[in-house]
Amino acid sequence: MKWFFQNLDHRVRFALENPRYALNALYRELTLADERFLSTLTNVSAYRIRGFIGEPIRNGFFFARLQSVRAELRTLEIYSADLFAKKILLQYAVVRAFRPKIVVETGVANGVSSAYILLALQANGRGALYSIGLNDPQYLPASKPLGWIVPNELQSPWTVLVGDSRIILPRLLAEIGSPDIFIHDSLHTYEHMLWEYRVAYPHLRPGGLLFSDDAEWNSAFPEFALEIGAPRAKILRGVGFLQKTQEQIPYA
Repeated sequence: MKWFFQNLDHRVRFALENPRYALNALYRELTLADERFLSTLTNVSAYRIRGFIGEPIRNGFFFARLQSVRAELRTLEIYSADLFAKKILLQYAVVRAFRPKIVVETGVANGVSSAYILLALQANGRGALYSIGLNDPQYLPASKPLGWIVPNELQSPWTVLVGDSRIILPRLLAEIGSPDIFIHDSLHTYEHMLWEYRVAYPHLRPGGLLFSDDAEWNSAFPEFALEIGAPRAKILRGVGFLQKTQEQIPYA
C-alpha cells in the first residue's frame, strides 16, 4: 500500500469530506475486492495483481520522474490526476497481468496514464501503445508537448496521433486490426463516451478489455455494458472495466 502514502494530505482531506466513500475504499483495500474482480478478467491471481500495483512506486527511475513533475502539474488551469491514484495503478496492473500486444487509448494530455501503460509494456517485454489526443493548452504547461511526462526511455513502442478521435479512431482501428485493450480517457460526455465504446468494441479481439476513465460521470458505461450484454463489467475507483468474452457475438 505504499502508493497510498503519496499525496497523503490530499487523501486525508478527501476522506474527511467523504467518509462513506473512504470506509468503502478501505474495506475494498483490505479484502482485495478490486483485485479479485480484475483477476476474473486476466486469469491472474488477486495477490499477484496486488503485487503489480506496487511496482511503479518501487521503480526508482519511474517514481523519480513522477516526483519531478508534480510541482509543474499543480500550476495548470485544470489540475491533472493524482500521479499515484489507485485508479491509474489498477490500469497498470491489468496491463501487466493481461500482457497485451496492442493497446489503444484516447486522451493523452500530459501523459500520466500513457506513462504507466508504457511502463507496464516495458515490464512485460512486449506490446505497443497507440494514443490519440488533442494539444489542448488547458491541460498542458506552456511550451510542453502532448504527453511530455513520458520519459524517453519508455517511448519506443509508443505512437501518438494528434487530432480528434472521431476522425482518427475509426481509421486507426481499421489499420491495426484487433487491439487487446481499448482505453477511453478523452471527452467525458455521455454522447462521446458511447460513441467511442461503440466504435472500438467491435474491433477488440475476443476476450479483449475495454477501460473507461471517469465512468461515473454519467450513465454511458453501465448502459453500454447492458447494451452488449457484457457478463464482466464493473466500475472500480471511477474506472469502468469490461470484457468481450470469447463466445460473445461482436457488437454492431
